[in-house]
Amino acid sequence: MTIRPTAAPHVPRELEWAGALVLLGVALSLLAPGATFSRPTFNAFQAIAPEGTWGMGLLGIATVRMLGLWINGNWRRSPTIRCGTAFAGAAAWFGLAWLLAHDGYPGWNTGVGAYAALGLLDVFAFARSSFDQGRNDRRHALARRAAA
Repeated sequence: MTIRPTAAPHVPRELEWAGALVLLGVALSLLAPGATFSRPTFNAFQAIAPEGTWGMGLLGIATVRMLGLWINGNWRRSPTIRCGTAFAGAAAWFGLAWLLAHDGYPGWNTGVGAYAALGLLDVFAFARSSFDQGRNDRRHALARRAAA
């Protein structure tokens, strides 16, 4: 009797895709014609970098993240890409939330809660992709030992 390992269960990445797509939407909004940073809410953002710089940085994170999700499972190191971009995404979301919380107006606007929630989802994605990478490394080590 031969015992074969069962196929790994599908682990949905919809939350990671949603976070990447929202980040892409924010990036494209900042890169679109118009002066988003002319609104007083964005004074803290403008003090750090111009609108185009923010847009390109967020676009880079979103693009690399979507590429990592797309190749996920087809390359042993893809969880490392997911892990790194989830960390970058969490930093971006928490940074955006912090800047919106310090916009000079009393109270917090709705972006603070929304961006902080997206940051928490990326922290979860970071933890899950770290676990996935460890599992991949253990599988690879077992396969290497079995082949030897």
